[in-house]
Amino acid sequence: MLQSDAWLVSALGITAVFAGLLLCVAFIQLFSRIAARISWGEGLQGEAAPGAPAGPVTAAVSSEPVPADILAVIATALEVERKLYVSRPDARRPAMPS
Repeated sequence: MLQSDAWLVSALGITAVFAGLLLCVAFIQLFSRIAARISWGEGLQGEAAPGAPAGPVTAAVSSEPVPADILAVIATALEVERKLYVSRPDARRPAMPS
């Protein structure tokens, strides 16, 4: 193989790689624009639902104590979450919208 052939093959390879990268960028941009136009239900994660107050959420105060069996279920769920994600705290699932 001549040196000019080697340069030609290298240039064609580099061109093919960058053309593929540009196509990937174009598809990502296209799909993000399509996804922005789609209504995904109540609202995206982290966004307030339409008509919801934008201010801070305050917890409801109840004068009745929480039953012991409900406290046990909450404590068990928290313990399981803590044990599942003890080594990966960033992998915890997001909080459920209320």
